[in-house]
Amino acid sequence: MGFGPIVYGTIMLILHLCNVDTTSNGLDIFKGIISTCIMAFIIAGISNIYQVESLSLVSKIMIHALSLYLVYLVLYLLNDWIIKDLKVIGIFSLIFFSGYIVIWIIIYLIERKKIKELNEKLKKKSI
Repeated sequence: MGFGPIVYGTIMLILHLCNVDTTSNGLDIFKGIISTCIMAFIIAGISNIYQVESLSLVSKIMIHALSLYLVYLVLYLLNDWIIKDLKVIGIFSLIFFSGYIVIWIIIYLIERKKIKELNEKLKKKSI
């Protein structure tokens, strides 16, 4: 929960640097902090989907990605962090899914490298 205010402050800084009016009242600040706490709770919880053995990896990734996307989108719209416009939502969606894919590619490459190194160590020990 301590990261909520940091995330909210970062968002406000980015908006300020982009010359977006960042005048906030107490309600806006409260909504922002509560929203980031809700996001953190859901993000942590939805990661447990990878523990479900009855689902394929593709299903797990789809559920995870769509859950995160919907949480971010709904809370961003409710807090007016993005404009309620189809073009803006489309750009948000493109950025979200592009980032999600890039992160998964990076994770895949790192894990593949670790597996390769582990297999090489096992080969050396078995010789």
